[in-house]
Amino acid sequence: MLHVLVIDDNKADRALVIRELKREFAQIEIQEILDEKELAAALTAKQFNAVVTDYDLRWTNGLNILRTVKQLYPYCPVIMFTGTGSEEIAVEAMKSGLDDYVLKSQSKYIKLPISLRIAIERLENRRSSELLEIRLRRLLNQLQIGTFRANSNGNYIESNTVFLKLLGIDNLAQLQTRDVLNIREYYSMLEKLPEPQQELEIELQRPDGTLVWIALSMTLNEIDKEKVLDGLIEDITARKQVELERQQLNSMLEQRVIERTAELEATNRALDETNQKLVIANQDLETFTYSVSHDLRSPLRAIQGFGTILQNQQLEPERQKKYLQRIIISSQSAFRLIDDLLEYSRISRSELPLRLIDLSSVVAEVLMQLESTIQQRQATVQVEEPLPQVIGNYTILIQIISNLVNNAIKFVAPQVKPVVRIYAERTFNNKIRLWIEDNGIGIAQNYQERIFTVFTRLHSNDEYPGTGIGLAIVRKGAERLGALVGVESQPGQGSRFWIEFSAEF
Repeated sequence: MLHVLVIDDNKADRALVIRELKREFAQIEIQEILDEKELAAALTAKQFNAVVTDYDLRWTNGLNILRTVKQLYPYCPVIMFTGTGSEEIAVEAMKSGLDDYVLKSQSKYIKLPISLRIAIERLENRRSSELLEIRLRRLLNQLQIGTFRANSNGNYIESNTVFLKLLGIDNLAQLQTRDVLNIREYYSMLEKLPEPQQELEIELQRPDGTLVWIALSMTLNEIDKEKVLDGLIEDITARKQVELERQQLNSMLEQRVIERTAELEATNRALDETNQKLVIANQDLETFTYSVSHDLRSPLRAIQGFGTILQNQQLEPERQKKYLQRIIISSQSAFRLIDDLLEYSRISRSELPLRLIDLSSVVAEVLMQLESTIQQRQATVQVEEPLPQVIGNYTILIQIISNLVNNAIKFVAPQVKPVVRIYAERTFNNKIRLWIEDNGIGIAQNYQERIFTVFTRLHSNDEYPGTGIGLAIVRKGAERLGALVGVESQPGQGSRFWIEFSAEF
């Protein structure tokens, strides 16, 4: 239910305002305010969502009412509907937070409810954006990634707490007097590059004298016609220490190579295995950092861009609604990205007790969860029972198989009804291989390895919506279970995804 205060001395004008609002809003409750006492009581009760006020009142004026409402309730939409105002008054009102200024005339009455609806939708989108920003900041804090923004003078505009903590700084004011990062120099460097972005690994000395290695990612962006430097930093001191220790170890091994050849070969094999794990870990870390700083930034840029247009330009109602819809779509996209990133991170970090799991019960649970999707797409899913038991974790198996079955249903040609076949076989090395076969669009050979990495998408979001994280979750889950995953496919001939498990401890 929408609750609106209508403030106007003229009874006829109030009646016209109420009539137009009730035409637009099916569920609306209107409270008429005639004097200062009634306004004070309404402000104290706070049972309204928006305010429509005249400018010229016997007991005050619209500017005073606007400032009073905004002081108490900064986010409350206020529309000024008047025939006695001026351009100067309109400008002053907008500076004080007025949501819209509508002139009293027969042709303008229809604009009043539209302006109120747009103001309410703008408020809802603002709250959604603020919630999104809170979740993003929480995610970056969990990942221990510092964020900052600075201008061309080297002055820091904003940062998160992780940024200050990594640099050993208490607050931004302290950082202005001692710029540990030397932002002004980086700003000048980026202005000279054809693509104003840079990624570096640098060693810094904190104010307390300690040294820290950080990965620094910077980009020049334009906000309100002013260029700003946006950046991310991450503490990589531990990785640098590992690299240094590895170099020292290699040096020591070279000195012992002649007298202890056999021991050196065994040590080198262990080192090779350690190095391979380090490379994989570093690749995962670089991919994840790149995704957070680029893929998550894309919907936020869209929200910021369209929000700036709505804020700075007077547009027709239809264009305003179009831009608001684009903001909503970008917000939903960012929420999905965050949820999938958190799921990917959770799989990477969680403890996984392993036991014998009945694949038949797992597949049955997955099909029950996807029942509405299967019915909506008119899909056929064939399960060749019985399915064997494998070594795994029930929750991770649900996530792996659910992602694969969901993809099998989704990635089919237009007008084609999905057909999915699920079966298992025992391999020559006494492993269990579970197959999920579909009649989809298929995957070219040169993309079959890339699809398992984070944020890899082969099609536009309009063709096949998604975040590009599903198959990355499949591979990460398989790795945590000690299983293998792969695909056999050709374009236009469907795909056969497989997961290979151990059948016994």
